[in-house]
Amino acid sequence: MKKVNVTFFFRKPQPQYFSIEKVFEQVINNLPPEVEHHSYQLKTGTNGWWGRIKALVEVWRNKGAINHITGDITFIALALPKKGLVVTYHDLESLTQYKGWQLAILKYLWVKIPVRRAQVVTAISNHTKEQLIKWTGCDPDKIKVIHNPLPDRINYSPKEFNSECPHILVMGTKDNKNVEGVFEAVFQLKSRKVETLKSLKVDEAEDGSPNCHPGKNMHQAPDTGHYKLIVVGKMTELQKALEEEYQLDIENLIQVPYEQILDAYKRCDILCFPSFYEGFGLPIIEAQAIGRPVITSNFWAMKEVAGEGAFLVDPYKIDDLRLAISNSVENEELRNVLVEKGLENVKRFAVSMIARQYAEVYVSF
Repeated sequence: MKKVNVTFFFRKPQPQYFSIEKVFEQVINNLPPEVEHHSYQLKTGTNGWWGRIKALVEVWRNKGAINHITGDITFIALALPKKGLVVTYHDLESLTQYKGWQLAILKYLWVKIPVRRAQVVTAISNHTKEQLIKWTGCDPDKIKVIHNPLPDRINYSPKEFNSECPHILVMGTKDNKNVEGVFEAVFQLKSRKVETLKSLKVDEAEDGSPNCHPGKNMHQAPDTGHYKLIVVGKMTELQKALEEEYQLDIENLIQVPYEQILDAYKRCDILCFPSFYEGFGLPIIEAQAIGRPVITSNFWAMKEVAGEGAFLVDPYKIDDLRLAISNSVENEELRNVLVEKGLENVKRFAVSMIARQYAEVYVSF
């Protein structure tokens, strides 16, 4: 492998935003020795047009031979040479909150121009790649899908399932995380409002592997009547109101170190992550690697990332979510299947493999 020198560009550090930095810190630490590298964090904020102009000047002064924009600040492609330019996209959903002329400008400066200028574009999921093609008309061969790596501190940590009081982990409290839906589903199960649910039948697929699918209607299995929710992220006023109204048992972790997040994964019995949209969905593979059954959404990148190691639901249907939680609690065979398939699935996201894929991009120039 020939030697190359890469400059990684990161947004200005902010306490509430660290996921991109965490991903690429791992990638950089696992690059082969042939890839020399330098990381540059913007010192200028990017709020307002003047702030963005200053950021472009700063980037131009610090450009390298090969330049990699790690995400979020993709507009800085305007200040970098086209040759040897790599731009990574994590998701585009954050831009869709804007409308009209604002959305048009953001699409042009953050997506269309950077994609046009980049020599290679990387996307963290096939879903994001499809969105980029739809928004820009870009040649699909220009976009390479390289998944996010599994954090290297996560290891398999089995525990006895707490059938008397299952601990359900909820990662994130933003609007897309569907926390209110999780609260509603748990409330209905806790209060035993629903008399019937569909069962989940577990049998063998054609290749001999376990297969999970809805079976016939049956009476709901006896419920524990009590659940504990571990919610990571500052809860909204609505979520706090629902906690009180539904009399939920919630442990809320706000801006805690990653060690406490890791501990929450180990203490939980189930990850419930039925988001309305995600660019990737890192909690899915984190929970799978720890050895916990996962409930997540049946579309967007989540289905792609989860593989066969999750109970997939329509996040807009509380009945589906309630069914998934109930079966995950009551059906030991199902839990074992999900854990087994999850552990197999996370092998795709080994950091050594992801770093090698990025290295292949750099040496191709």
